[in-house]
Amino acid sequence: MKIGILTFHHVDNYGATLQAYALWNFLNSQGYDVEIIDYRPLKIAWIYFRPLLPIKRVKFSINESKKEIKKIRFNEKYLIYISRAWKMRRFLLSNIKLSNRTVYDKKALKYYHDKYDLIVCGSDQIWCLDSFRGYNSSFFLDFVNNKTTRKISYAASFGNTIKLGNYHKEISTLINQFQSISVRDSNSLKIISNECNKEAVKVLDPTFLIKYDALKSLPKTQDEYLLLYIQADIEPEEENFIKLLAKEKNLTIISVGKYNPLAQINLEAASPKEWIGLYSQASYIVTNTYHGAVFSIIFKKLFNVFVPNDKSNKVTDLLNDLGLANRIFSDKLKSQILNNQIFDIDYEAVSEILESKIIESKNYLVEAILQGVVDNRT
Repeated sequence: MKIGILTFHHVDNYGATLQAYALWNFLNSQGYDVEIIDYRPLKIAWIYFRPLLPIKRVKFSINESKKEIKKIRFNEKYLIYISRAWKMRRFLLSNIKLSNRTVYDKKALKYYHDKYDLIVCGSDQIWCLDSFRGYNSSFFLDFVNNKTTRKISYAASFGNTIKLGNYHKEISTLINQFQSISVRDSNSLKIISNECNKEAVKVLDPTFLIKYDALKSLPKTQDEYLLLYIQADIEPEEENFIKLLAKEKNLTIISVGKYNPLAQINLEAASPKEWIGLYSQASYIVTNTYHGAVFSIIFKKLFNVFVPNDKSNKVTDLLNDLGLANRIFSDKLKSQILNNQIFDIDYEAVSEILESKIIESKNYLVEAILQGVVDNRT
């Protein structure tokens, strides 16, 4: 059976890259001929990779004493973008099978309308209508030939979208062409049920389905450290919380993926393997991202999450399901630092819940794929 995956895989983001890798890796381990459809919507590709374009005209300065013209070198931020993007691309090419064509618009995507026995839609916020990406019917598989190719979703998400609004009729029609639907959060489950009148199942993000021991690149530092994976602005009280944590346990602060003035070490251009390695060896993790929380749990780390409004649905939903809602930042956590309550997570209880959900998620995905084989034989 030949399987295609349509998801966010080409972005400059560790979580998106690793969820794409994880879904591909799991299906590949089941013996399927699986590849990620290399669809890079031009609008999105432009937003993510605009910083990689050659910088504006080179400026010059004149040294009056030597009458020399000195070219001002590329700024550091530009070089960081270049380095990280190159590492992301190298990771994809080295670890994932991509389709033979890269396409940038919906018209070209139609090339793949009958190239697979089945297409898996997901994971990540591919159905979010309220992000900068906007609505794109391709991620509801409108280009697929329903007579030749089956459609299922795995852990797809509407993100912070609450209502389908003007897209209700079109999305509902497309969703009802899926043979099986799974989502990764309760909000998405509600939308599928209430607005599309379709049954869906809530499953884990694909990053939970695989192991990472062979993939990680261990950090060079010998110090115990507090890892920051912060992708949005944080409040002063959150900064004070980070400082207090680091001081209490005498931890070096390392920031990965983005410069943070609180950090003694900034690793803005880390590769996905280095990012995983940093997570695996951290003494404590503070993040404000969904996958930042996911990998904290995967590696059984002490962690806290700052929850931005646009991520409250997915992050809170995950932590509630695993009995970890108390890891969400609040003012009362400061007092817990001083009495050491914050330095304790019952991962035995978490693992019991998580392992059960992993088995259920794997079984769902395998059975959803096999169901089409059974149906075609009967």
